[in-house]
Amino acid sequence: MPEDIVKYSGNTKITYHIMSEEEKIQELARLREKALHDEASALSTARKEGREQGRAEGRAEGRNEMIEKMRKSGMTDEQIEKILSE
Repeated sequence: MPEDIVKYSGNTKITYHIMSEEEKIQELARLREKALHDEASALSTARKEGREQGRAEGRAEGRNEMIEKMRKSGMTDEQIEKILSE
């Protein structure tokens, strides 16, 4: 039967729990499950951030293309600025 070992370091009580084999297996399974969950969460966050960054880059690229087309059609920078600021 597992038991606890109590030691003292100055005024601090330190308790060590000796785990049974079954407890060790359960703890390893719990830690593995947690690691898998953490990894899935990290990947999900990275995907979301990547999509947001891609959308922002796409909007900026589209805006730049639109400005170029306006300039090629003969619009002045003042006209373009007025349209884009509305």
